Amino acid sequence: MTRIPRLLFLVCTALVWGTAGAAPLNTVLGFTPVQFENPILSITDWTRIRADEGLDHLTSGSPLEERVKLLISTTTRQAAPSAFGASWFPLQAEFWGWDTADHVWEANLILDNLPPLWLVHVAEWVDLDALAARFRDRGFSEETSFGAVVFRHPLDLTADWLRVTKLAILNTAILFGERLLVMCSAPEGVEAVLAARAGAVATWADVPWAVSLAQLLEEVSGAGVLLGPSTCLSFSGGDVLNALLASSRRLKTLLEEGPPLQPYVALAVGYETHKGEPVGLFVLHSLTEEMAHADLPARTALAEEGVSLPTRAPYRESAFTVRAASVEGTSVVLRVNPTSGRPSRILFMFYARDLVFALCP
Repeated sequence: MTRIPRLLFLVCTALVWGTAGAAPLNTVLGFTPVQFENPILSITDWTRIRADEGLDHLTSGSPLEERVKLLISTTTRQAAPSAFGASWFPLQAEFWGWDTADHVWEANLILDNLPPLWLVHVAEWVDLDALAARFRDRGFSEETSFGAVVFRHPLDLTADWLRVTKLAILNTAILFGERLLVMCSAPEGVEAVLAARAGAVATWADVPWAVSLAQLLEEVSGAGVLLGPSTCLSFSGGDVLNALLASSRRLKTLLEEGPPLQPYVALAVGYETHKGEPVGLFVLHSLTEEMAHADLPARTALAEEGVSLPTRAPYRESAFTVRAASVEGTSVVLRVNPTSGRPSRILFMFYARDLVFALCP
């Protein structure tokens, strides 16, 4: 087992990883190896959510009723696409010394055939040395990998500390300098993202169009993101499009006489908060500005006239109404008003693939 002095570790970490102040998606892209061609990223900016809810003071040491307010808010005015440990709240803090109230931001990564992986940026008041001591006291092995301290433990379903959190805790890397936790139930998941962040392999942060997409999402409180060449193809559906054309003369005219739908390389669904109200965001990211401009009329019409695939109810009655449609950079950007002011509805649409306006040509 290798140990390095804490001061040396902090210096090395600062040199390798820089600051943790970057927008969450920018940071997450730097942890995501480009060898995973179609990652699914879910991001929650807890700092923005706490600020919007007047809960800036919140920590895992706050009264339970105050902490519960944060989680309740994510079912109403807010949404949390990634919420590590929320299912075991508040036992997570009792057994592990931190919980959702201590998260600056977090991300859930689905990378090909790996189990789900989490990145959690914990606040400055979380004692990471005490967390490391908990791992050691519970019999975790300890090693260094790409400058991070990694704790591992074999699966033991009888362990009380495992029954109150996700299995991903079995392989946890602590990046002390960035105050980041990297967790995955498969050791190779942690190793893959640590190698990416250290520059040992290429990452999605090396892909210019992925970086430009991240810039559009700098102010989201929560978002789900699909990247890669198969993103558009995953929404192919000729039968769905034909049914829509048969039900709407406006769509039929626009799609038959106007420019055809354009392919795109990334899709993001999330929300921002404007003047205390959630504003939904749908982003279809193209490779060129010309493609985005050609795509805007049809995508907008599909969003305005489309129907939910599971319920057959029009989006404007059951999910959202379009408030603005534009081209920003190389993206078609649709800003919407979520039904009943609940952004969780549009995030659900993302994970259910209930997005007819994202149909691939």
